Amino acid sequence: MRSILSKIYNHTVVATMVTIFFCLAGVFVGPRLIREGFPEIPVDTVLVEMTYRGADPYEVEEGIARKIEEAIDGLEGVKRYTTVSIQDRCRTAIEIKSGYPMPKALDNIRNAIDAISNFPRDAEKPIISEIKIRGEVIFVALWGDITERIAKETAEQIKDELQALPEISQVSISGVRDYEIAIELSEEKMRQWGLSFDDVSRALQTGSVNLSGGTLRTKGEEIDIKAAGRKYTGEEFAKIVVVAKPTGEIITLDQIAKIHDAFTEDDVIARFNGQPAVMIGVFKTDVEDSIQVARATHKYVADRAPTLPAGIHLTAWNDASTQIERQLEILIGNGVQGLFLVIFTMWIFMGFRLSFWVALGIPVAISGALTYLYLTGGSLNIMTLLGMILVMGILVDDGIV
Repeated sequence: MRSILSKIYNHTVVATMVTIFFCLAGVFVGPRLIREGFPEIPVDTVLVEMTYRGADPYEVEEGIARKIEEAIDGLEGVKRYTTVSIQDRCRTAIEIKSGYPMPKALDNIRNAIDAISNFPRDAEKPIISEIKIRGEVIFVALWGDITERIAKETAEQIKDELQALPEISQVSISGVRDYEIAIELSEEKMRQWGLSFDDVSRALQTGSVNLSGGTLRTKGEEIDIKAAGRKYTGEEFAKIVVVAKPTGEIITLDQIAKIHDAFTEDDVIARFNGQPAVMIGVFKTDVEDSIQVARATHKYVADRAPTLPAGIHLTAWNDASTQIERQLEILIGNGVQGLFLVIFTMWIFMGFRLSFWVALGIPVAISGALTYLYLTGGSLNIMTLLGMILVMGILVDDGIV
């Protein structure tokens, strides 16, 4: 190593070319680096979720959990797994061995679970996904004198509009309950018409379903034929025919039940400035820039807020990108001050020429650090910026000494 450095020292052209290369590379890659709060931490975990409605934890354990564990036990790339069985649901967290390719592990797990053919008939299809930690960037509060239904509908619309922006892909809604259609059967009316619970259940299953009618092939195209019968609102469920008598008399669901098209019974309360609110969280992936995401969100809020009805407000808050911007300002400020301090101090005692070449080490070092981050897939985050700020002080002291 010493011989290499001595050769570079004795050949000024090489040293000059290296200096120019790092400076140009830093200018080129600097604006292209992703800016975020904290670096992405890989979890290396695959999550398998499966719903089995109406089943108690023991039935979920026997009917789903054990079969999933037997399928993935000893699978290539699997380090360990943990399964939790609760009412109506099973969740299996599968930890992947360090260094094993995640796409290959996902395919192995998916193929193993898809090969299971003896799941309970009423169990839903398993959902297999890689666990990723999303970076929190900013929140948007929709608040004011507003009903829960209007708040949810407006928040869903805002979510779609935010996701349509090119800078944003990850948006979630919190602080509001999920939709739910509750059907309250009348025991008296069911006895009156001679109906059982199973009769009503079968009517709901057959009356709210999309059916495929096959494919119509022509010389130029293929046309899929489907019967769209799935119901989505309380009014649509009310018209489902439960019984059709030979006399032509029909009994619809609303004749034997009360249908509540509302929300779940979960206790969810969100307030902003003391008024009811819905929180819309904007997150980032590992390839998105926090500052760009935050600026796009602020611009959207400024344009969208005046279009809302009177009494409804839209406010951006808890912007995590401001901390990154402050760190960048500190880094740039320290760099400028360090350059001035080194040049001025050495110019007084040793002349301008020597002070210039010594001070040049500061931008070259920063450019080299930016180039290294870019080539290794790193990002400008609080950790890397803090390291650069600390090293900046070392460079300034070293330059003066």
